[in-house]
Amino acid sequence: MQRDLDRLAGMEHDVVVVGGGIHGACIAWDAALRGLRVALIERDDFGGATSANSLRIVHGGLRYLARGALRRMRESIQERSAFLRIAPSLVEPLPVLIPTRGAGTQSRPAMAAALALNDQLSLGRNRGLGPDHRLPRGRLLSIQECERLFPAFPSEGTSGGALWHDARVRHPERLILAFVRGAVSRGAAAANYVRMERVTHEGGAVRGVAATDLLGGGPVEVRGRAVVIAAGPWTGQLVGGERSGHPQAFALNLVVGRRLAEAAVGLRVANGADEDPIIGGGRFVFLVPQDDRTFLGTWYARADGQDTGGLIQRGSVALLDEFRSACGAAALDEADVIGCQWGWLPLKSGRERGREDALAERPCVMGHGASDGIGGMFSVEGVKYTGARRVAEDVVDRVVSALGIAVDRCRTAHTPVDEDDVGAASASLHARVRHAVRDEMAVRLSDVVLRRIGSGLPPAAEAVAAAARITGAELGWTPPREQAEIEAVMSQIRTTSSVVELPA
Repeated sequence: MQRDLDRLAGMEHDVVVVGGGIHGACIAWDAALRGLRVALIERDDFGGATSANSLRIVHGGLRYLARGALRRMRESIQERSAFLRIAPSLVEPLPVLIPTRGAGTQSRPAMAAALALNDQLSLGRNRGLGPDHRLPRGRLLSIQECERLFPAFPSEGTSGGALWHDARVRHPERLILAFVRGAVSRGAAAANYVRMERVTHEGGAVRGVAATDLLGGGPVEVRGRAVVIAAGPWTGQLVGGERSGHPQAFALNLVVGRRLAEAAVGLRVANGADEDPIIGGGRFVFLVPQDDRTFLGTWYARADGQDTGGLIQRGSVALLDEFRSACGAAALDEADVIGCQWGWLPLKSGRERGREDALAERPCVMGHGASDGIGGMFSVEGVKYTGARRVAEDVVDRVVSALGIAVDRCRTAHTPVDEDDVGAASASLHARVRHAVRDEMAVRLSDVVLRRIGSGLPPAAEAVAAAARITGAELGWTPPREQAEIEAVMSQIRTTSSVVELPA
């Protein structure tokens, strides 16, 4: 997979996809799999923003039971199974545990009923899955069983726990890259570090996008019969008009440098609506183990133009305090936090029912022919990583209909993605870096160490320097350029690792 701007600009595509996060990558893969001529551009690196900075859980939608939203729950179950089926080396089963307590909705009888209904609604959850990816039935656990999974389990006031299985994405950035690779292997033209400037149109119909090559500095005209803007929190700005000012929520997770449990654990926070205006109080925070680390999340706040550094600092302190209040036995303090991840999520803001400052729950997919008078232009703002494949199917169905062409139906729920994983830790550093540069479109050191060969966690300075030497040799960097790349990566690492400064 090479960054080939001549090919990108040298032909007319059926669809130009703007944005290389999980939604844009899935759209490009789906469209290419159906035989469309596809172009995909991303202004930074693929999966370099919110899509890669998540708790890594692919949810089956158990929480929808409380609202009676059974259709949405079934959709989540189907999408969880699809991810397990098409990317088995990158998506794996994940046990999830929450405490049972009292006589209400978290009581043992209530949770037993919820788990039984969950099993009934997900009878087909293991269809097409290998033996090591099959999800067992949910069950109630005693306090002792909970403590074996989570030694710091808050036993006081609880009657045990409820256990079910969702799925975990081991490396979100590599899953996104697998979708991009899959699209390219089926004929798509893709390039990172290409920024869209505007959609071009003539006579009320899309003609493509005018873009800028952020590495070479020159203009790039990408011609296409349809354009899909899937740029996450920047979608509204690129679309323009009334959609340019949609408010966003800031979402923050912390990374702890030790493994706290053998299951993901959800703990309810006692905060009310004043302390937690986005969720409205009483939300669950989760700890999610992976290898020798644990992800903690999530803390939310309205963005409202606030400084990102200030939000990171405030959220880090607040989130750590919430975990300590919910589970004091874990004995977490600021020294345990080795990093953080953050991103931006859309708010309802009048686009769907409910509080305007609550998190959006449904993706916003729009065709702009009627509203803006530009035929062949579409935009999508996704809300859940779990739903990205299904959203992509909907978007490509709309594109195909608008183009008036006959193609195969969507096959992404069953077609394996390209999981070529030379970048995995089993290979030597030299082999991984060379593969990232030659075959995975890594053009900056941050691409290599943060998204191709790493796990999304801060690497050591020695590893960064070693990777820089190999990358520089591959790309012909001068010594000053190599040093500048190292300094840029280390600056990012410092920002994400020195985040919690608790008051004395």
